[in-house]
Amino acid sequence: MINQVHNDSVIGIKKLTSSDLGFADNGVTHIGLFENTLSFLNIGDHLTISSQLIYQNQVFDLLSLLDYIEKPDGSFRSPKIRKGYEHELLVGDLRIDSVVRKLRDIVAASPNETWYLLWLGLDTNELVFLLFKNASVDFNEISNIVGNIDARKQIGNTSNQFARLVTHLNNKIESVNIEYYEELEIASQTGEERVTKRIIPRAIDIEKANALFRSIGFKGEELLFNYFELQKFNKEITDFKWMNQSKETGMPYDFEITNLDNSIVFSDTKSTSYKFELPMILSSGELKFINDHKDQYLIHRLYSINENPKLRVCDNIYTVSDIFLPNFETLNQSLKNERLLVNGIKLAVPTDLQVLNFNNEIIL
Repeated sequence: MINQVHNDSVIGIKKLTSSDLGFADNGVTHIGLFENTLSFLNIGDHLTISSQLIYQNQVFDLLSLLDYIEKPDGSFRSPKIRKGYEHELLVGDLRIDSVVRKLRDIVAASPNETWYLLWLGLDTNELVFLLFKNASVDFNEISNIVGNIDARKQIGNTSNQFARLVTHLNNKIESVNIEYYEELEIASQTGEERVTKRIIPRAIDIEKANALFRSIGFKGEELLFNYFELQKFNKEITDFKWMNQSKETGMPYDFEITNLDNSIVFSDTKSTSYKFELPMILSSGELKFINDHKDQYLIHRLYSINENPKLRVCDNIYTVSDIFLPNFETLNQSLKNERLLVNGIKLAVPTDLQVLNFNNEIIL
């Protein structure tokens, strides 16, 4: 997972008051949080923290304007998130809502409901808030884990409920952020440093995605190794060689397969944690090699690799190189006239291209 609950986070749950919701006629512009729940942060005055608010399986990219009350001894107590002034909601040229403002906008449509707020810290020191109503799906799921939540609750890592609640919340965070994580996986392969699914840039997420994708790539090759071992045992192929078994070779394919008729084919593993339909990333070097070997090159597409790994094989990826290379050469020739040259390029290939032929799904 890219984002996970901080191991030292204490998860807070409270029933929101009319003052918290902005319904009381007392001018309160903040929501108070429990004192021990944010101790993993470097506590100080006027913190602005990237945050998410999750409501009914939607996620909103927001700011937490976090304040503390300073005690006479210089320590801090009673954290609270504020509605914020307009000038505090600017990140560069962007205006981003605060958690309190967005939360109050949501509950304004159902003012007579009983509302609850759960909050926690991520391992990136960002905050996540889960807003839910009485008797909602989220209310029932959380109640089943922690029991009665009409009272104030704090669940830390010494609680028997902590591990189960963290698993539930990690899965919730993963599911509502799935499009963002898919985009990060593509960015980790193409070298993109910006993503569109998040308003607030998160460089650390891209760093984590890069490391995660490297591990996913190796895991996919391991799964394919085992698949080829089974094929060899069943005498469906004569032999095979895993090019990256001991170290990354940088070759334009991952496996060399010897068929029963002793012909050689090359296989490239394209793995994803997510759905089959995500684009596959091919380099210009791979496409040149494909063009030279046509029917000898296969793409083994592995997907849902962390849950229930599946495989589909494409036997005509050369149709993409047939489209790409002439255009690439035309571009380079045009640039050469200006004494410029493109040495390499990454191409995102949709798996649903009509020209591509994928075989039926195989459960690994």
